[in-house]
This record gives sequence, structure tokens and C-alpha cells, in this order.
Amino acid sequence: MGVFAWRNLLTRPLRTILALIGLSIPILGVLGLFSLSDGLRNMVGDTLSQIEGVIVLSQNSPSPITSSMTTEVVDKIRAIPGVRSAAPEVWRLAPDIEGRGMTSRLIGGVMTKSWDSLLDQPVISGQDIPSHSGLRSAVYPRALKARGEGRFLDHGDIGEPRVVISRKLAKQLAADPKEPKRVGDTLRISDGEFEIIGIYDTGSMLLDGVILMDIHVARKLLKMAPETVSSIYVEADTPPGYEAVCDAIEQAEPGVSARGMNEVQANFGMLMGEVDKILMLVVSLALAVGVVGIVNTMLMSTTERFVEFGVLRTNGWSQWDVLRLVTTESAFLGLLAGAAGCLLAWLGTAAVNPFLGGGIRLGVTPGSMALGLALSLATGMLGGLYPAWKAARMLPMEAIRLGSH
Repeated sequence: MGVFAWRNLLTRPLRTILALIGLSIPILGVLGLFSLSDGLRNMVGDTLSQIEGVIVLSQNSPSPITSSMTTEVVDKIRAIPGVRSAAPEVWRLAPDIEGRGMTSRLIGGVMTKSWDSLLDQPVISGQDIPSHSGLRSAVYPRALKARGEGRFLDHGDIGEPRVVISRKLAKQLAADPKEPKRVGDTLRISDGEFEIIGIYDTGSMLLDGVILMDIHVARKLLKMAPETVSSIYVEADTPPGYEAVCDAIEQAEPGVSARGMNEVQANFGMLMGEVDKILMLVVSLALAVGVVGIVNTMLMSTTERFVEFGVLRTNGWSQWDVLRLVTTESAFLGLLAGAAGCLLAWLGTAAVNPFLGGGIRLGVTPGSMALGLALSLATGMLGGLYPAWKAARMLPMEAIRLGSH
């Protein structure tokens, strides 16, 4: 039966190829979308794994950039049992850097250079150097020591216009990307000149857009009040005590939100779960198009073969045999389309990955390939059910009569 069905597909190569294209593209879309979803999950997971402490923000603030507290909160948190260190920070979107800002400006009919997107907009992070120097799990000093150059902020940089930037920003902020900024170069931020003393590299898109400087210098640059704090990085005496510390912080200061990285990752997982539901909806629409293509192909194939089915029935084939034949043909189409879609997805991710940065890596896993093949097989068989039923229910002489016209 399988050999017979396969030969029937080969006798109509053009129609078979068109059906394969119609279904392999939705399968390619399925694998591409889920590959992107997995890439984002892995990137965020790798990023959060670098942050070991607790981030304290003002209540209902989605990020440090929108958070605002006072230095009084820092003193209250430091007095909580179990808190080893509390390091205040200020965070805001950076003002114009090297004459470029987040918004394009039209001058004399010529559009000036601007950041390509919000994700490329650098962020200013002002750190309280004395309290940050005592941290055990600070991300940026470790990244600089492991893969960077120069040095990190120390007590001698308090009140001084000195910055630490990422390797990504060193290229992005240079006049020529082939000649990135180096340690010792200057960086013009708003109306001030800042010396670059260090360059770090975390490998994460979410962390590599930060310009670090002394908190007092940052407040002056960003025109923030002296007592303003955006976030507080908290370390516990023992890492297993972070959940208890989060609860203690929120009880001591009801107006703040203390977030451990496990909680942040869980929230992101819930968000990606909702995204996956939307992806499944898109996938369902794409597969519906594939089903229509299979139905059309198999209907045309069965209509042209009424005489063949009639002859087979007169030679002892049952309705079930005809049903199996047509369904097997449609299943072969589905499997071939799934294999083609998996191959295209694998080649596509391999071609795209060298151009991606920021810790995002796309990949087609064996599990996703199995899912793609299963979906394509199910789609093919579903698309062939009606044509198979229509061919099987015809009486032998009726099929011969209709096919001969």
C-alpha cells in the first residue's frame, strides 16, 4: 500500500511539489517562532543567572528606570536582620551622547543620526561606590575582570567624570565602528566630557547597554535630587535567605517591591507562556492554510483517478482499502513537507545566528523537529480525510462512469 501510494505521488510531480511548498512554509514558521521564543527564554535565563542578589524598586515600577525612592529607604533596609549589604543606585535613560539621542531631530532638512531602536538606547547607572565595592556578586566588576579591559569604579572616582561602558557601546558610540572607543578615550554625555576607565562585556543584550558612573555625578548629569534612589541592590548573609529577606524588606517598607531573580524569572516565564499562546494561534492559522492546500491537492488527485478507483474496487478492493490509499498519500505529503520545513528552519537559524548578538541564539532542537513532523503528519492526514472519504464511498461502476467523462 505504501509503495503504491508513493508511486501515485511521483506520477504528479508538479502538483506534489506545490503541495509540499504550501505546507512546508507553515511548518517553517512554526519552528522559527518557537526557536525565537526559546532563544529569548535562554537569553533572559542566562542574564538573570548573573544576578545573584535582590533588586528593590518602588512599588509597581517595572524597571529601575521608572523607579524612584529616597535614601531613607536604604538605611531602613540595612537595619533589617539578614541583610549583608544594601547598595543604592540611580537609573535613567541616557541624555544625548556624542551628539546622538533617542529622538531624531530634523536640522536643515537633514535627519541627524539617532539610535536605531529603544533597545539600543544607552542607560545611565549611577552607583554608590563605597557600598558597591563591598558587594560579592556585583555583575559588572566580574564581567570586566573576566572579559573586559581597564578597571572598575573605585573610591578615587567619587565625584569624578569617569565611566565604565560595555564593549557593545564602545563600538556603537564610536564615530567609526571599526575603531571602537578604548580605555582612556573621552565620551561626551550631554554637555560634559567623561573619561572611559573600563570596558566590560557580559554577553547579554539586557545588560550591555549600561554606562556606569559615580552616583553623585549621575544625579547631577540627570538633574535628580541628591536624596533620590532608583533601586537598591541587596545581598543577604546567606544566599538561601533571599526569599526571607524579600519578605522582610516589603514588611519593613510597604512602598517598595523586593524581587529575587527566581521571582523575576518566574514572572518572565509566565509572560512567555502567554506569548506562546499567541504563537500557537498564529501557528493554527498557518496550518489551516496548509490543510486547505492538502485538501485541494488530494481532491484534484482523486477526481482524476475515479476510473482507477472503480477498477480497483471491481478487482476486490474494499472501501477501506481506497480510504487507506488516499490517506497514506496525504500522510506522505505531510511527512515530506515536515522534513522540508525542518531542514529549512535548521538552515535558516544557522544562517541567522552569526548576525545575532546580545546572547540570543536560535536553534532547532530535536524536540521541535519532532513537533514539526508530528504537526505536518497530522495536517496531511487531516487534509486527506475528505478526499479519501469521497473516493471510498463511490460505487465501482459510478466511479468508472464519472471518470470516463
